[in-house]
Amino acid sequence: MSGARAKSFGDLLDDLISSEQAERVEVGAAPTLQGDLLDQIERLQASNAPLFEPAARRAYSEPTLAPEVLEALDTLMPELSTDPREIALELGIGGLRTAAELDRARRRFAFENHPDRLAPHLRDRAAERMGIANGLIDTAKATMAEQ
Repeated sequence: MSGARAKSFGDLLDDLISSEQAERVEVGAAPTLQGDLLDQIERLQASNAPLFEPAARRAYSEPTLAPEVLEALDTLMPELSTDPREIALELGIGGLRTAAELDRARRRFAFENHPDRLAPHLRDRAAERMGIANGLIDTAKATMAEQ
């Protein structure tokens, strides 16, 4: 067959798919749901039925701390400074020489200062501190890349 053309990859795939389709055994129709889920939700909402038990609502609500507990936490927590110079000192940026060291400093700072790890009343300040720390580290990495 010197005149036969070589099959392209697409032709080979078409042949393979058609041979698999010919070999398939028909198993019947796929199962279907007998109810309309959206209809059920609309019925529950229309009847004003609670979708969650009160206990579940309480379990997932933000805890509120008594004022004396908040005061005790404040005395135990160090001052959360938002001064970039102080955050740079906490990070130790001056002594870090590689991008990997900066990444480790970012992870360590996040572990110690991430808003999700602190009391609710400290989260806004912690988020601000994280933003400043990330900015300092990104700037230090960009400066390293330029050199």
